[in-house]
Amino acid sequence: MSVTRERKADLVAQLTRELQEAQAVIITGYRTLKVSDLQGIRNELRGMKAGYHVAKNTLLELALKDAGLPVPTDLLDGPTAVAFLHDDLSGPAKKLTAFFKEKELPIKGAIVGQNIYDAQGVENLAKLPTRAELYGQFLGSLQGPAASLVGVLNGVLAQLVYTLQAKVEQSEAQA
Repeated sequence: MSVTRERKADLVAQLTRELQEAQAVIITGYRTLKVSDLQGIRNELRGMKAGYHVAKNTLLELALKDAGLPVPTDLLDGPTAVAFLHDDLSGPAKKLTAFFKEKELPIKGAIVGQNIYDAQGVENLAKLPTRAELYGQFLGSLQGPAASLVGVLNGVLAQLVYTLQAKVEQSEAQA
């Protein structure tokens, strides 16, 4: 059953909207994946504020042009599925990379901003720390100097208390 021209226009508009809202797009194949596998990865990515959709190459190409993004024609070969990464780039990229390694399927590449990356670029993106990890590192770096200052001040106060205690003991011994 063929898709009507109106339905194709709706699909292109939907893809264009997703592309404009996404910070990055990871392009994968999906041949040999079971429907349950596709649904599972969609559910996991949804929890990470990302989406995963199967798209027809010609419609995806039109949507990329409409969104003002580069069209990686070499990546749009064969069955194509697209992951739209909205907030965190590294977390969903890690999840997709691990999933596709487990299924022994290649990731085709990615579009981040106006740059096109190959599969190695996606692996490098997956190696970056997640947003939560970056927040933790940042807070740890802020907390470090404050903890050091507290330690120094505590040491000075302890020395003062020891000195006063020694003076009291000395006075008691003289009396």
